[in-house]
Amino acid sequence: MFSPSGNYWKAGLVPQAIANGLSSILVLIFLISSLRGSLLDVGLVAGISALALIPSQMVWGRLIDNYGRCKPFLVLGFTGMGVSIAAISSVGSVSLLLLLICLKSMLYAATLPARQLLAVESEHHSGWRQGIANMQFLTGLGETIGMGIGGVAVSTVGYTQLFLFCGALCVFSALATVVLAHEPGIMIQRRLVTLSRATSNLATVSEFLASPRRYSQDHADRIIRQLDPSTHLLMLGILGFTLAGSALFSPLPAYFLQFFPSSTVFLLFFGGSLTGTICYLIVGRMTQSPGRSLSVAALMRMVATPLLLLSALGATPGIILGVVVLSILEGFWSLFDVTSTYAFLETSRIGRAGFYGAIIGLGSAVGGLLGGAFSMQFGFGALFTFCSVVCGGSLVSFAMQFRGRH
Repeated sequence: MFSPSGNYWKAGLVPQAIANGLSSILVLIFLISSLRGSLLDVGLVAGISALALIPSQMVWGRLIDNYGRCKPFLVLGFTGMGVSIAAISSVGSVSLLLLLICLKSMLYAATLPARQLLAVESEHHSGWRQGIANMQFLTGLGETIGMGIGGVAVSTVGYTQLFLFCGALCVFSALATVVLAHEPGIMIQRRLVTLSRATSNLATVSEFLASPRRYSQDHADRIIRQLDPSTHLLMLGILGFTLAGSALFSPLPAYFLQFFPSSTVFLLFFGGSLTGTICYLIVGRMTQSPGRSLSVAALMRMVATPLLLLSALGATPGIILGVVVLSILEGFWSLFDVTSTYAFLETSRIGRAGFYGAIIGLGSAVGGLLGGAFSMQFGFGALFTFCSVVCGGSLVSFAMQFRGRH
């Protein structure tokens, strides 16, 4: 039922990921250099793109859960993305660019819960973390390749050709999904996990009630927290972590363009993305608790973000420091990405597969809008400090959510 051949479909994600990595920075450079957009426009692109994901993922996620199939939504999403990105090549105004970016996000939203559900429904529960990490490694590898292509080609190939190339890659992913993806016979893995957790909780409570004097008050409190299904603090931490990341990264190409040419900016992000991609291989083999992993990720991002100011040294030292800091940020994003997805899918109710993506979208939207406006109004130093403080808030939320749990 869970043969390795059932995971070949993940290779079909790579072409679209290449397009995503290339187009994510290409759109911002195109906006700044060709459309003469401001930092506020950069924030609007990031914000509107993420805002479109919020209702879209909730709708798509419910449709996928109700329909019980993932493959049609992957094909539809990839095809729609390809058409939307290719159409950017003919854009002549910021408003039209925003419209296409919004459309692209709405269609891309269909692929996110579909790929997450297909990944976990193709694995036993014990293999979920590794399965998610392997999928994210492949998409991260694709995005890294896309950034590398951008670094080499942006100075020699026109924007039109590059956007058309991205569109073709997305369509190729749709075709690969048709050939490689196989639906599970029945989506039952998450239901089995829910049943197993309920049975385990019942056994724990029965044992405690049979002889309560054998246990300390701390143990009793831990049992109560184990029975509490609330994930509000987890969601709050995910929201803050994502908001800080989006506020930081949405105007970051503009920050680096103050010191380096566009090809170097691509290569800076290429170096960071490469590290983050490699980290997915490590994260998938980690066995530490979700609470500890998420807390470490928030702590390291809180510490590393202000170090981006050292890139202002310019020339070789600034480039090296920029790559090092971006590598740290991307590496701990990988830890957060896999762990938060795993923690959510393990606890979410059926029909709420798109809720995680909606929280990520909300954080990205608010962060994107804040990042552009904040950097324009107060400067990048204040922006980096703000992002660091928000990561500190996420650290507190994760610590409180998982306190006393093993």
